[in-house]
Amino acid sequence: MKIAYILTLMLFFSLFASAQNEEDAIRFSRISPFGTARSAAMGGAFGALGGDLSTLSTNPGGIGVFRKSEASFTSMLDFAHAKTGKFDYEKNMYLLGDLGFVLSFTPMSDKWKNINIGFNYTNLNNFNRNIYQGNFISKGSSMIDVWKAEADGKPVSDLNPFTTRLAYDAYLLNLPEGSTNNIYDIPINNTHSVEELKYTKERGYQAEYAISAGANYDDKFYFGATLGIQSLHFKSYSYYTEWVVGDEIDSKLKGFTFDQDFTTSGTGVNFKFGMIYRPIPAIRIGAAIHTPTYYNLDAYAINWVSSEFVELPFEGADPGNDLTYGMYQETDYSYKLKTPWRVIGSLATVLGQRAIISADYEYIDYTSAKFTNSGSGNEYVATNDAIKTIYKGTHNFRAGAEYRFNSVFCLRGGYAYSASPYTKGEMNEKNDIQTITGGLGLNFGVFYADLAYLHKNSKLNGLFYYYETSKGEVIESPEFQTKFKDNEFRLTLGIRF
Repeated sequence: MKIAYILTLMLFFSLFASAQNEEDAIRFSRISPFGTARSAAMGGAFGALGGDLSTLSTNPGGIGVFRKSEASFTSMLDFAHAKTGKFDYEKNMYLLGDLGFVLSFTPMSDKWKNINIGFNYTNLNNFNRNIYQGNFISKGSSMIDVWKAEADGKPVSDLNPFTTRLAYDAYLLNLPEGSTNNIYDIPINNTHSVEELKYTKERGYQAEYAISAGANYDDKFYFGATLGIQSLHFKSYSYYTEWVVGDEIDSKLKGFTFDQDFTTSGTGVNFKFGMIYRPIPAIRIGAAIHTPTYYNLDAYAINWVSSEFVELPFEGADPGNDLTYGMYQETDYSYKLKTPWRVIGSLATVLGQRAIISADYEYIDYTSAKFTNSGSGNEYVATNDAIKTIYKGTHNFRAGAEYRFNSVFCLRGGYAYSASPYTKGEMNEKNDIQTITGGLGLNFGVFYADLAYLHKNSKLNGLFYYYETSKGEVIESPEFQTKFKDNEFRLTLGIRF
């Protein structure tokens, strides 16, 4: 379905006056809760093991495994690459990955071994990256053609204030004097070639504050619950340019730039319930369910369109400032987002004091994500319909292993697979995220230190613009692919008391 060609990075057709792009539902629902360095080094597959702070946000039943009180701090170094063609942009950063504690109490009971409470902060998503897509030569199509198709038949007063009206104010659209059918002129034609470039800078994070409680019954059943309070901040700035190129240029237009600045932030709440069952000492079975996260978000958006001409764009046009023109429009609004439910099943084997093998299965139905606005009516009907059409439920897998050489030193490794949320036939049906992990641990009894390395890769295909006219004609840019690679290091320092 062609609507999926419009990526998160390309918000050209968002009507920023209280509307979200369906790709935002994926951006804020597809999380990576790797947590501590120990959990991360084992691919995040800790749902049946517990006894690690990361489980407060995955399987809360894991809090019941703690036999002592514990506190830890995890820091992250991330090296993010985004490569399109020959352009490889990098963004390096230091982040807080995980920070929390568990307090363990021993009740006066033979069966109830421990009752534990805990708090943990964990980084679920890191939005920091720089992306450059450029040097695409298009002949016969331009973003201006899209604006013309959107504007034709409408008077100037009815133009979209965030797209076509800005193009009109920059003389990229012109309504001839006396026009009776509102058909617009544009300063280029299908004989012109244009060089298309786009640069995007994204910043932000998605984090969770987990407040948990759980218990250990007879060293057989471990169960717990978490109240998750999530904090989200996302900011994207991009500029898209087109410049007329060629040996014989007869266009009045030299080029134009379309800038977009978008920020959204807010908080959400969810609940998680989980348990671990140990039928025999060597086997552990885990299960967890996560309710949707219900977000209340505030957004701010500003769009600019600026143009530069080599001569007067149209007869009677204002000469402007050296034949340069431009205008901007801004808005702010509030909206709500409900992310999907999550179901997790886990299995692990603990072989004496030497080895651990663990695996998690996770199911997420992305079609259940939903936008609503703060008013009485829902302005997101089309977006929610697109979510149901474009996306699907996914089956995600994580696996990890740990081998302890002695009481102090151990090695770990793992793998995580996040399946593409796009349905079959979509441009990005193969948008899988694969993560290879490894690490080591040092245990000194009261103190411990863990180190993890994660290598994550994925790819995303897209177009700068895609538009189907009322006559069934298609206006589209050349297709491109961006490859994402992250190299991440996590260090956890902890204490047991």
